[in-house]
Amino acid sequence: MAVQMNTYNGLRSAVLSWLLRPGDTLLDERFDDFLFAAEQRIFYGYATEDVGNPLRSDPLRIPEMEIVDTAFSMTGVIDVDSARLTEEEEVVRVIESAEDASDITTISGTVSQPESFLELISAVNNETNSPLKIVSQRVLDGFGSQSMGGTRLIAVSGLNFRFHDAPTTGTVTLRYYQRLPTPTAAESNDILTHYASVYLYACLVEADTFTQDLQAAAAHLSLYNAAVSGLNARRERITASAVPVMRIRAGYTP
Repeated sequence: MAVQMNTYNGLRSAVLSWLLRPGDTLLDERFDDFLFAAEQRIFYGYATEDVGNPLRSDPLRIPEMEIVDTAFSMTGVIDVDSARLTEEEEVVRVIESAEDASDITTISGTVSQPESFLELISAVNNETNSPLKIVSQRVLDGFGSQSMGGTRLIAVSGLNFRFHDAPTTGTVTLRYYQRLPTPTAAESNDILTHYASVYLYACLVEADTFTQDLQAAAAHLSLYNAAVSGLNARRERITASAVPVMRIRAGYTP
């Protein structure tokens, strides 16, 4: 029999069936809310730093979420909202003095992240064909105005990337994890298509929480965490490398 829950409509029906509540109009009407909350857990995790939290989940990171931008510019226009999150005082001064967003240009190698960005995997300076070291922005701040003789460091700063010794022109090859589009009645995504149980269990956790069935939520969360753990372990096996990589999440300010 063909799998049904790997589409939006199939997933919606499956959630009610797994809850033994087929035909429940209230739950059906709230499905998109369950889906929204489920994706927050899938892409960003939940209470990831709180090991003892009973609702803790690691974010899903699989090869299908990887993307490579072979010509990401180290210069460009800073988005107003993302620039407000940076600690760099020069950026704040530029924003305060700018009449509109078109007046805001990059300085000190600060560039807006791609909208779908989740976590940085690697970065290579295309001008020198050498990898950039991924560091926290505190490390960049520690260098101050000291030059390293070329662009060798990159940090995630709020919704921006910061490059140390950024050139006036130049590009990097960025490899990063991206958030996939939310499934709709007309379109799926690679997670739902190939690993539908991840969406199913995540939605069930949110539906159980909505109905205040905490025992069922704990049971479904255990299934969800096992599914994500298995897929993340598979990623580690197929992308194993002797070179350690420090991955930095979107919006994370060390």
